Amino acid sequence: MALSTATWDAIVVGSGATGGLAALKLTNAGMRVLLLEAGGSSDDHGSVTRNIATQLYRHWITKRQRVQQLHATYWTTNPSFFVDDRDNPYTTPDDKPFRWIRGRQLGGRTLTWDGVTPRMSDYELKAASRDGLGIDWPVTEAELAPHYAAIERMLEVYGARDGLPQLPDGDFVGERPMTRAESVFKERVGRAFGDRPVIISRGLRAARGPRSKLSSVSTTIERARRTGKLTVRTNAIVARVLTSEDGTRARGVTIIDGETFRDEDVHAPLVFLCASTIETLRIMMGSKSRAHPEGIGASSGVLGRYLMDHVASTIYFTLPDVPEARGDTLDQRGSDAIMIPRYQNLDGAREAYPRGFGMWGSIQRMPLPHALRKTRASIGFLCARSETLPHADNRVELDRDARDRWGLPAARITFEWKPTDLDIARAARRDTIDMIEAAKGKLVELGDLFHMPIAGKFVGKMQQEWARSTPGLFCHEVGGARMGDDPRTSVLDAHNRCWDVPNLFVTDGACFPSCGWQNPTLTMMAITSRACDQAIESSKRLE
Repeated sequence: MALSTATWDAIVVGSGATGGLAALKLTNAGMRVLLLEAGGSSDDHGSVTRNIATQLYRHWITKRQRVQQLHATYWTTNPSFFVDDRDNPYTTPDDKPFRWIRGRQLGGRTLTWDGVTPRMSDYELKAASRDGLGIDWPVTEAELAPHYAAIERMLEVYGARDGLPQLPDGDFVGERPMTRAESVFKERVGRAFGDRPVIISRGLRAARGPRSKLSSVSTTIERARRTGKLTVRTNAIVARVLTSEDGTRARGVTIIDGETFRDEDVHAPLVFLCASTIETLRIMMGSKSRAHPEGIGASSGVLGRYLMDHVASTIYFTLPDVPEARGDTLDQRGSDAIMIPRYQNLDGAREAYPRGFGMWGSIQRMPLPHALRKTRASIGFLCARSETLPHADNRVELDRDARDRWGLPAARITFEWKPTDLDIARAARRDTIDMIEAAKGKLVELGDLFHMPIAGKFVGKMQQEWARSTPGLFCHEVGGARMGDDPRTSVLDAHNRCWDVPNLFVTDGACFPSCGWQNPTLTMMAITSRACDQAIESSKRLE
């Protein structure tokens, strides 16, 4: 086994939204940081392409991306931004399917990110105190606010200051306009439902790709490079975290070179795991030693448990009395869409189900060529995303029999929507339909809007997949190494330090105690920023 002779102050595992930000924060503090990415450089994959022939080749001929191709962005970006399913297997029970959508390249899943960035509120962070389900986050909205604001300024997030307590306002660079059809929808829903605000979306105004400001490659990682303190190593698959003999301190990681298959140890007094939720759990559970026989962070018995995802239900419709002329269609971006924040179980009447849901969508922004359409009516969709509760038996384990191309144990994911989760999801779909109908909308099968039967059949199949998403498909998986105030019921403390190994930080989605209804990426980044501040301050005290 080759031993690295380089000296690092910190190792960051993963180069996506959280890994890129951790690298930036730590290098800005003067630390020498080694950033490890399991895949190759995003430059190796070329620019974003909509070459359907390439996707069809990957799916039908090679059959190497049978899971990945189920995600909608697979068909609108580049298939190389998604993993090879055969090289990167995982297992599930036969009766509990889970779609693990992954990207292994510099930038991770930020290359396929939509850039929707709502903040969480204390309605989500302190939900357990209100309904007794699960545990509270050990952090408040006020504590996250300065971190949210700094990230919003850096990424140039757009949005309106709506003054909604369930959706805290951000530090926005401006407000994007609604389309004519969206304004009509907003006015009609407002008349019918006074408690359901239709607002302009909060997010980034950018298209996907390695050079987009959606991507960590061109934002946080690029800025970290400029400090002269960052070293990036691609094709570096982390097998395990190394610890001291007594198991109380992380001292680095073991990596496998993705091309040569050789092992190597790299060392640093500080380790950040930002590999994405399930991959981070796989690394922690695979980090077994005499001091940690079940893996790092397993002493509480909750490592790998309480995995969550959003139930996504997408409904398409037209507004027949709002025709869409050629040239009317506008871009759909994280900032250029509409959002209906959670309005259930706040401070008023309580619903028959706990927690709640929100919606995101657009009207008059669908990228469907006018020549292929059967209608001139404005086409829109709403995607309801509902919170799921933390259930102990929704979990990740290591499979004893299945291994990936590099010999590492595959993840075994056991996950299903529970009755309460389905109650919330059914209410979300029912309310979505009620609002569409109140706005004089007509529900449609998307495939029926096409002149070309082949195109209609394809989009119809995708619509069925998203009518109620299979667990994992929405790419909002979180939990498994949750934060908390009590080491008996959580894996991490309030600053994302592993209770068992306090110089090991976990700041990706694995740290979430609950999932809320909001898109998780901005909150992951805010949590990462806060944890980095703690790590930097601790390092200064040791100097």
